[in-house]
Amino acid sequence: MSMPTIPKTIFNSSLKLARAPFDVALGAFGGSDSSAKHLIDRAEAGARSATGVLFADPGLREEGRAALLATKERERATALREQAEVQEREAEERQARVNEAAAKAAAEARRKAEQERRKAEKQRREREAKANEAEKKKKQKAAKSAAKAKRSTAKAEKTAQLEKLEAKEESIEAKERAAATEREAKRLEKAAAAAKEARKNGGGS
Repeated sequence: MSMPTIPKTIFNSSLKLARAPFDVALGAFGGSDSSAKHLIDRAEAGARSATGVLFADPGLREEGRAALLATKERERATALREQAEVQEREAEERQARVNEAAAKAAAEARRKAEQERRKAEKQRREREAKANEAEKKKKQKAAKSAAKAKRSTAKAEKTAQLEKLEAKEESIEAKERAAATEREAKRLEKAAAAAKEARKNGGGS
């Protein structure tokens, strides 16, 4: 035998009136989908089921069962959403660490590239200075003998040119190493940017 319509209406009104202050408080504090809200929903579902059993009202029992199932689904959805938020925060923290490491690696690579460039330039200047000094000394020595001067000057010039060529080749090699180091720095920066973009695209899908 089902509960009469009027008592059932009074029962529903009583439930709404009983939970109204809690709903208002939860809404004011942003807890419309909180554990407290789920607890109130469970209490209402239990009250409907218990009243349905007490009055042998299958409709109320079904309402209570359906409300309880709905509450469980909302609780599960809330738990999944909170888990997803935690995973997203962890992913953002991991990405921040990756970006920081990549930035440090790129900065270190640029620093090394600059050191290599300066070192190569210094070596080139030193070799050229030595070559010029050697050429000067050899020319001064060659001036003592007219017959020997021509041969000595030619030999000195050839030696100086060879030394300059070697210095230039070494400078080119050093610059190529510096350029390769700088390219690696840029590659690391691009990889970090690509990883960040991939994380954004992955998080938005």
